[in-house]
Amino acid sequence: MHRKISDSQISANIARVRRDLVLRANSVLITIYGDAIAPRRQSVWLGSLITLVELFGLAPRLVRTSAFRLTADDWFVATRIGRRSYYGLSDVGLLRVQHADRRIYEFNLPAWDGRWTLVVLDSAMRASVRQHLKRELLWESFGQLAPNVFAHPHVDHRSLQEIVKAARAEELVAVLSAESIESYSRKPLQTIMHETFKLTQVEHAWKQFIARFAPVAEELEGLSQAEAFFVRTLLIHEYRRVLLRDPNLPEALLPADWPGVHARQLCETLYRGLLASSEQFLFAQVETSDGPLAKTPRAIARRLTRA
Repeated sequence: MHRKISDSQISANIARVRRDLVLRANSVLITIYGDAIAPRRQSVWLGSLITLVELFGLAPRLVRTSAFRLTADDWFVATRIGRRSYYGLSDVGLLRVQHADRRIYEFNLPAWDGRWTLVVLDSAMRASVRQHLKRELLWESFGQLAPNVFAHPHVDHRSLQEIVKAARAEELVAVLSAESIESYSRKPLQTIMHETFKLTQVEHAWKQFIARFAPVAEELEGLSQAEAFFVRTLLIHEYRRVLLRDPNLPEALLPADWPGVHARQLCETLYRGLLASSEQFLFAQVETSDGPLAKTPRAIARRLTRA
């Protein structure tokens, strides 16, 4: 029997953070694994997952179905011990969340060196491989300039190499470096980037994020452990959703007063304030295939100490 948590543990004031959000069990599970489970490399009992996800108003049936689908989609690996099922990330799933992790928790971006990374796909590439690469590159926030050309100003080359290698496309992908020539105008580039990355939509999404989570900053000290986990999960869930659409363009190519800067600072402040209490909640609620949940690993703690 899993330990059911009533959503009454979430005060009406804090429950407003969830208002109007369309939450799906699949995506909530991926957020929880990426944020809290992946750094521990453990497999979690299905009953514990049901307990955690019920806090967001999602029924046990949906959690069971989602765990099954995520296993079929090579996100999870299922293990049976007695009558219990445990779910851990597959190698592919772990790689996916690690790629996202490098962006989500990098609150201090390095200064832009003025260079762009261009990824060019061989036109002879099989359609299935091209579609796979396109999906992974867009997930990494590349912009598609042309059918076989993708661009990004801040690239994690380790992630890019892993994506190309996983697709077995090393001989079918060219990676180039480009920069603006000072004697030419940057205005056309600004226009192209605005359209390619749909910055108007991203800007609106960041403003919604700030409006949703800024009030919580005044409530941090009074949150229960359940509320801290609730807000932490929704914070990263929504931050990831917008961040993975935001190319982190350099300031010279962004509109004035870009809200993504404030959103990044807000996320860091809230995550710092929520971490300890939300971890205590997880310790109390989560059972794994090898016993209790591991103590907070350095991989999580150092998210708040990166230079």
